[in-house]
Amino acid sequence: MDEDSEASVVTNDLAADDLRQALHRTIDAVRVEMNGMRFNTAIARLIELTNQVTKADARPREVIEPLVLMLAPFAPHIAEELWARLGHDASLTYHAFPTADPAFLVQESVTCVIQVLGKVRARLEVSPTSSDDELTALALAEPNVQRALEGKEPKRIIVRAPKLVNIVV
Repeated sequence: MDEDSEASVVTNDLAADDLRQALHRTIDAVRVEMNGMRFNTAIARLIELTNQVTKADARPREVIEPLVLMLAPFAPHIAEELWARLGHDASLTYHAFPTADPAFLVQESVTCVIQVLGKVRARLEVSPTSSDDELTALALAEPNVQRALEGKEPKRIIVRAPKLVNIVV
């Protein structure tokens, strides 16, 4: 965008997978937030995506254009200016709001927090489809959990798959 800075040039290259996934998650989240009339959180999602694009090595057009389209309801004048700078002759008002690709919304892993007596003892990366039994076995096998248990048998294990396992001694 800025002719003096090489770092801010929009490229026609394909976006990295993590950036593409962040884009589609943002599209989905912004649509949900706007439907719920939670505009402040929708804007926060756009800021998060903007920060990711800023940190990326390249600024691919396939990410920048949907970002500008999502910005338009909140800042129409600057979005229109950015749209023109991206090389479009027609107004962005004639373009549909971006749609998220469901293939990029699937999470491969989530962080499961393991607690013993209310204190976090471990964090595990697990599949979002992990069962209660699998999570219980993983939690009990964790060395920090074994130390916290001090050889005692758990009285109760509360599992909220896939994000939490709470062990009561």
